[in-house]
Amino acid sequence: MSRIAASLLAAALLVSGSALALTQETRPAPPRPSQAEPNNPNAIPRATLGWDKIADVREEQSLVKGKLRTKAVFGDAVKALDGKELLIGGFMIPLEQKEKTTHFLLSALAPSCPFCPPPGSADLVEVRTTEPVAFTYDMVNLKGTLRISAEDENGLYYRLENAATQPNS
Repeated sequence: MSRIAASLLAAALLVSGSALALTQETRPAPPRPSQAEPNNPNAIPRATLGWDKIADVREEQSLVKGKLRTKAVFGDAVKALDGKELLIGGFMIPLEQKEKTTHFLLSALAPSCPFCPPPGSADLVEVRTTEPVAFTYDMVNLKGTLRISAEDENGLYYRLENAATQPNS
């Protein structure tokens, strides 16, 4: 193919690609449904045990010393659970490379990709167990003392302390 023909072909492809891009409509992504709306048919499903009890949380952002800070604002029912025992089921996200661990994150949603983080802070609980727990991709049920934190340096709102595994029912 001659240099002129190759140049004309490249120009034609460039123009047709630009025209196609101009004709495609771009729409903003729909807003994520609130987790505090359990009866909303578009809400993120909470098929795992206990997440509906801590779902009433929203985030407020403000500038503090020139930095954007996020703060959790909990509903009254969630505030009442602080320091109480909670049974919750979810999926382990290890924080250490060990076969068994006493410190990990629990996610409301099953991980779909090993490189993709969970959707957000309201979908995670930091867990500290009394006995080491073997990592699994299956859902685990845990019972422990719930602690809530509106402002955490790691962006986690919930902790489950003195947790122990429970049988899956």
